[in-house]
Amino acid sequence: TEMSIGGRGLFTDHDVREGEVLATIPARLLLTSNDKALWAGEIAAKAKVAEPVIAEWVSTWSGGFSEDLEAMGALGEGARRQVGVKLEKRRKQFEEAKVLYGLERDDWAMYNMVWSRACYLGPQWKDEIGIIPFFDMLNHTPKENVRLSSLGDAMRGFEGAPKPADLDEKDMLIIAKEDIAKDSELLTCYLNEGKVDSEEDRDELAARRMVVWGF
Repeated sequence: TEMSIGGRGLFTDHDVREGEVLATIPARLLLTSNDKALWAGEIAAKAKVAEPVIAEWVSTWSGGFSEDLEAMGALGEGARRQVGVKLEKRRKQFEEAKVLYGLERDDWAMYNMVWSRACYLGPQWKDEIGIIPFFDMLNHTPKENVRLSSLGDAMRGFEGAPKPADLDEKDMLIIAKEDIAKDSELLTCYLNEGKVDSEEDRDELAARRMVVWGF
């Protein structure tokens, strides 16, 4: 929609009330890594050998940095320089991951897609990094209308409340942050840009968006 960026997209099929749980994703379906230095390589390796239900999901992936010269041309000179620096660093990380996780040269595209889809999973997961089915299809906007939380993190402060019997504390929830009308797009914020005070800061953010998400 006009509100979103990212080339993906999920929409609600009913009127949603603030606080409603829109989806629950079982922890066992996540692709995760607790290795902060080499997480993208570990997740890419797991995606390559995933069980059939996961492999079918992985086969639908697209996006991430693609070295699109037309998109790069829209960046300022400073941002393009930053893209070069970030890309060089990523290629070095990929070379390390190839050795550790048995990745091939052709897995560079997969590696970039992992970067574009992964997120921090929160305190319940000890801040592991992972890709979450369904949630990874949400587009970006600066003003998100849903939030992500594990069940355990969502229940912090409500320790006396009964936990749903069929859910695990690491299961992930997509929760409405506001009332959302039927047929509206569900949106998340990939990058909280905060206050940008200088041209250098703007270049850094523009380069990060391009290298991680391809826009």
